[in-house]
Amino acid sequence: MTADEVIRHATAPDGDIACDFAIAVELRETGFRERLAASVVGEPREIAGGIEAAFRADAWDLVRRYIEVESQCCPFLDLAARREAGRVLLRVTGREDAQGAIREIFRA
Repeated sequence: MTADEVIRHATAPDGDIACDFAIAVELRETGFRERLAASVVGEPREIAGGIEAAFRADAWDLVRRYIEVESQCCPFLDLAARREAGRVLLRVTGREDAQGAIREIFRA
């Protein structure tokens, strides 16, 4: 891992597909999700095992914070981000039965 890359592997890869909604409420109340959503560039795309989304280059700290929080909220997900060519790429992946939860993240 480099200064331009963050990787958080699932801490409970075989755990229940359940999220800690107290964390989601906190993010909503602070406006974090709105700031993150405003930084998305284009449409997220499906990749093997999940979804990849691009963000503006200046969203690096937001995406890093998102990974920190989401890894606590949904410990069954793998999360990774990297800076490249003027943008930040975020990958959210997981096992087959987590795909619905992953799609919901990007619908919200």
